[in-house]
Amino acid sequence: MKRSIILFFISFYFSGIINAQDSHYWSQQFGTRSALLSGAVLGGTNDNTMIYYNPGALGLLDNSSISINANAYRLGNIRVENALGQQADFESAQVGSVPLLAGGMINTKEQKWKIGYAFITPVDFSFKGIARLEGNEDLIPADESTGLEEFVAEAGVTTKTSELIFAIGLGRKLNENWSIGFSNLFTVRSHSYQRNFSTYVFMNDEERTLVGANQNQNVEYYNVRYAAKLGAVYRKGNWSSGLTVTTPSLNLFGNGTLASNIALRNIYLNDDNERVSGVATARQAELKSKFKSPFSVALGTNYEKGRSSAGIAVQYFSGIDIYNIMEPTPGSFVRPAELAPQLQSDAFLRNRAAAKSVLNIAVGYEHKLNETISLLFSGRNDMSYFDDQLNEGTGIKTTISSWDIYHFSGGVTIDHKNSSLSLGLLYSTGNTGNYEQTGNFDPNNVDLVEGTTTITNARYSNIGLLIGYTFYLKMFSFKNEPEN
Repeated sequence: MKRSIILFFISFYFSGIINAQDSHYWSQQFGTRSALLSGAVLGGTNDNTMIYYNPGALGLLDNSSISINANAYRLGNIRVENALGQQADFESAQVGSVPLLAGGMINTKEQKWKIGYAFITPVDFSFKGIARLEGNEDLIPADESTGLEEFVAEAGVTTKTSELIFAIGLGRKLNENWSIGFSNLFTVRSHSYQRNFSTYVFMNDEERTLVGANQNQNVEYYNVRYAAKLGAVYRKGNWSSGLTVTTPSLNLFGNGTLASNIALRNIYLNDDNERVSGVATARQAELKSKFKSPFSVALGTNYEKGRSSAGIAVQYFSGIDIYNIMEPTPGSFVRPAELAPQLQSDAFLRNRAAAKSVLNIAVGYEHKLNETISLLFSGRNDMSYFDDQLNEGTGIKTTISSWDIYHFSGGVTIDHKNSSLSLGLLYSTGNTGNYEQTGNFDPNNVDLVEGTTTITNARYSNIGLLIGYTFYLKMFSFKNEPEN
């Protein structure tokens, strides 16, 4: 094919808040001190983030009326090469904020059990990208159209995924060394996804025949699931160790909508050398949804000596086999039906999920400068659980990130009599050379319906500011109050 490229990059836009990724378990850390230590606190820390990290440590809290609030403010950048071909990359720079955790302790007359609650934001991911190309390429066989054909190609993705966990945990101190507990984790997940890809080519014939196609995919659902976390802490001397086990999630309820539309104009679909036009369209609403989180086990230890302390935490997440988030039913898809009567809507509407097993490790260090001010530093890996098998077959693939991330943080805590202030810097980076990018425009392999799929590079970086407050004040009380 003649390669005389005259390609004009007309417009390019990409924006989004990338505070957490959509295929990672440790994108966010929660609380004030715990977040600056990257969650390396399984041996316990004196605030109610233990509801999430290790409910076994709740029984060891000195204060039964803690309230905590932490927010992260971030500037993120992401780059995906060859978003619409070799001349166009997706690249972003954006500012956003995430409320990481808000919660407190409930004061009851039963002093043996400590009860806490928390609202946690483990996932808050949004992504919006549009890439557009137009120019002249040799795309149509010379017997139909001589010379270079004028073309326009555009691809766009908009997605938002968020999760909110409501956690209520109980812990009890058994003796001077042991404490146990468990947390109930109710997770509300919402997800919306829209993708479009269009290509239009004008033939150099007398009629200036338009050849083109456009594809639109839409997914929207919410889901509520439950999981339980069991924890235990053992303390002796300067050492404190913790173990947690989190059950696989139990699906409670949810529903959503799937839609896919393809429109073709003067396209070759088979070997009979006849250009045809048609549409393939389907939409199914009020489908029951399910989303799964895996079994996991975590082990960690903390050591304190003098003004310094250090911690390490390791967490294993099991894999999840491929499943359908919603179950579309077979139905008519292509119209006129004689173009492809064998194609049914369920194959093109299916939205699958899966997770490969991952192992994450966090280390943290704290040094007290004096009775009031402490310095904290930490790092952790955050391996992507994206399963490459999801790239195979038809359907709607909604996962954006598939790269491993490494997080680093450092900051200071300032303690007062009844409160504590935490300030810190957060930095994250990740990349992959094996990112599968669909919807490319390749002049050497023209697929006007779905574009081509290429293996390319993707890079991610994020810098943020953590601001957290811990108040040692009474929030609620279930004790009997004297009557007036």
